Amino acid sequence: MKKRLSTPRAATVIVLAAVVALAVTVAPSIAASFLTPKAASQKYVTKQKAAKTYVTNAKASKNYLTKKAAGNLYVAKKTAALAPVSAVSASNTLFSLNSSTAGYIPTAFASFATKANVSNAIITFSGTASCTNPTKAPTVSQACPINVLIDGQTAASKVAFAPATAESSNPSKEPAAALVHAITVTSVLTKGGHTVQIQYAGASGLNFQLKSWNLAVQAYPQAEEEETTTTSSGKS
Repeated sequence: MKKRLSTPRAATVIVLAAVVALAVTVAPSIAASFLTPKAASQKYVTKQKAAKTYVTNAKASKNYLTKKAAGNLYVAKKTAALAPVSAVSASNTLFSLNSSTAGYIPTAFASFATKANVSNAIITFSGTASCTNPTKAPTVSQACPINVLIDGQTAASKVAFAPATAESSNPSKEPAAALVHAITVTSVLTKGGHTVQIQYAGASGLNFQLKSWNLAVQAYPQAEEEETTTTSSGKS
């Protein structure tokens, strides 16, 4: 004879059946979460391999600097000095002039930009030149001068570049030798773009010849001064 199960007992049997079914369904996914020894060896680093790849804390303390030690040896990026800026130009084209008025030497200029608020600049102009007096023997005070301009403003005016020499009146003799001359000018620049230009300043009665020249500009950014604030207190 068939026995009818009571309602509570039937509910228990149904729950047990559901648990068994769930275990059968979930078991494959649980098993998949575990790796085989071969797969684990590929995914995880062995102790020997880790020793070759990583350093221990003891070794790291000797090989690497602490934050405090690094701060004593190196400066932070924001406080590090800016790199110097340079610009150059040169020419081998002959420049010749006999005039008492100033005139620009063609292509004798250099443009650059500075990022710091204040930069010290060193300007050097050198060249192979001759300065002669075709009519008479020059005095010791005579010379062919040049002007150095920064952004159109004169930084150095009528700097004696080449001293005057006598020009031979005998055509069979060789002309005056062109010698190497150089001048250096310093200045202070502000932040932004700048252009340095070279002029022949002009000299009455003198022949100036510039056979070759070099212009070099170096700007050195200066560190910013830290602002200090003071507080005052008083009794009212």
